Amino acid sequence: GVVAAYKLTRTPKGAAGLSGMRIEATFLAYGTRPETAAEINVGGTMYDETGTALFTITKVTSAQAEEDSFDSQGRIHIVQHPILKDLTITAQSIAPKESWAFMSGADKVLAGASLALYGDTWKVWAKTLTVRNLP
Repeated sequence: GVVAAYKLTRTPKGAAGLSGMRIEATFLAYGTRPETAAEINVGGTMYDETGTALFTITKVTSAQAEEDSFDSQGRIHIVQHPILKDLTITAQSIAPKESWAFMSGADKVLAGASLALYGDTWKVWAKTLTVRNLP
């Protein structure tokens, strides 16, 4: 169980074998108000909860948020929210990772993880979609 997972995520040289690389991660900030979405721009910096600069934003795409809706017969449909946006944010780490995982405050940046992301004038809750090492 735990020992096998530990061995699979560690190189024979330990964490040092994976440190020193920067990462690129993609995040989904869902159900975001339009005025907040407008503040998230390419070239902006993302911080952790302590104010440490972690990422530089390289791409932002926006789409109308989707939500579940039931019709009069009780069937579920996915409809566009009239106001909220879903944002996909791609960003590259500023500093190299120091171990096998890149840290954001006390949290690891791993695909599937939910993280609080902070900009200079905005804060969003996001799901981490992808994480990859940069050359």
